[in-house]
Amino acid sequence: MFKKSIIIILLSIIVLTSLTLGFMYEPLRVMGSNYINRSSGIVGRISKFFKGEEAIESSKVEGLEILLDEIDEINSIENGGLYQQTYREKTYNDGVRSFSVGDDNKADSIAVLMYHHLLKEDENTLYQNNDSVITVEDFQEQMKVLHDHSYHTITLYELEQFLLGNLDLPKNTVVITFDDGYLSNIQYAYPILKEYGFKASNFLITHKLMETSEEFDPDKLQYLSWQDMVNTLDVFTYDNHTHDLHRLEDKKGYLITKPVDDVVEDLHLNMKLTDSPYFAYPYGQYNGETLYILQNLDMRMAFTVKEGPVKRGDDLLQLKRYGIFPHTGINEFKKIVGIK
Repeated sequence: MFKKSIIIILLSIIVLTSLTLGFMYEPLRVMGSNYINRSSGIVGRISKFFKGEEAIESSKVEGLEILLDEIDEINSIENGGLYQQTYREKTYNDGVRSFSVGDDNKADSIAVLMYHHLLKEDENTLYQNNDSVITVEDFQEQMKVLHDHSYHTITLYELEQFLLGNLDLPKNTVVITFDDGYLSNIQYAYPILKEYGFKASNFLITHKLMETSEEFDPDKLQYLSWQDMVNTLDVFTYDNHTHDLHRLEDKKGYLITKPVDDVVEDLHLNMKLTDSPYFAYPYGQYNGETLYILQNLDMRMAFTVKEGPVKRGDDLLQLKRYGIFPHTGINEFKKIVGIK
């Protein structure tokens, strides 16, 4: 405990000092991971986060990588079960598929869809007034519309390559995301997505993960397991929604209310568990300090709940999404994805 306290205090001092004085450090490389170090343009990006402060040339601070490695040791996951270890042995889906794109159907922007919990209409007795719960029947209809109009669904890595200008995509392209990692995503969304050959991302609260699957109960708010993750990698990628900061305090998310050292440690563990460099803000809440931390942890894309399409030139740590709610009619859905 003494060792951990010293490490956290040192890390907190470094981060808080950098925020106060305006120093810009190179992104921290997470040791032993598959993340790509993205140091180019950091001064310009951080300057945007802290408007009004003069950006100073960045210089690497000795010891930061060592501190992160020490946190890895503190948060050792070597005691994880078989399915957790099986998941961690896989390589994050960073392949790019081939798409037929002509000058007349090249996408300028992409709609990113946001879902949460799914229940059949006759099962939803507890969440009828909850905007985060849509019916399986509505989801099925929406996916059928995408399929019938020959839509492509892409991975977050493919979206990143599009936004960076490395990949052209056809206009009939969308991204499907789920927040929180509910078991209903496996029970209901997975077979529908698989039927249509669709891809989707699931942003996980990793402390909720169990080792093995449990029987689905519509009257309980259940979360998926490492076993579910291993068994559904043909459809889903699994990404970051904090480890244990998806909570509210006076209507403000822990991500913006907790001390910097707590946030850094939580997000670092979250990324190590998923092996993903993509993030969704709990409740859509964040601030300049959050953005700085994500940048330095080498998070490559982060998603808000602000509505709108994403396009080249957007800030990759403040990407928009369209929330799909119980009141989202099929005509509105078509408008969101660009079906006329």
